[in-house]
Amino acid sequence: MLWCLINMLILSVRWDFRSLWAVLTITAKFYTICLLAGAAYSTYSLARIAVWLRRNARNKTVIKELDEMRTKTSSLREFHTTLFLLFGLCASNEVFNVLRGIQNSAVSLSAARFEVFGPVVAFVFFVFAVLLFLHGFRWAVAHRLRAAYTGD
Repeated sequence: MLWCLINMLILSVRWDFRSLWAVLTITAKFYTICLLAGAAYSTYSLARIAVWLRRNARNKTVIKELDEMRTKTSSLREFHTTLFLLFGLCASNEVFNVLRGIQNSAVSLSAARFEVFGPVVAFVFFVFAVLLFLHGFRWAVAHRLRAAYTGD
């Protein structure tokens, strides 16, 4: 029973990333590149804030800098929300393309099978994994920033 449940997980599938990349539309490819660039920028910014907090943990005269850091984490939260909303647009476009492909294959001799959803599911899983990482990292830094700001 447990083996059957493990085989149902998305990570149990062997993905060929080159073929997945080849199947994605230009919109999804562009979004993926922008997502990775945004993730790198966010990770760098949050790491800089975390290092700065560690260095100035005992210094109580850095209130202005703490306000700047809080503003930066707030703008990163808005940036991540924008990435999420753009993902909704790209994912709906990908699902629409899959459904159109299924409709077009209905008139052909070979009907579409369940595998046509594979690239879309992999795309959605990857984007949610990156967004989850960014959210968790920003949440941890914001918590430390709040603790430093209130003096806890």
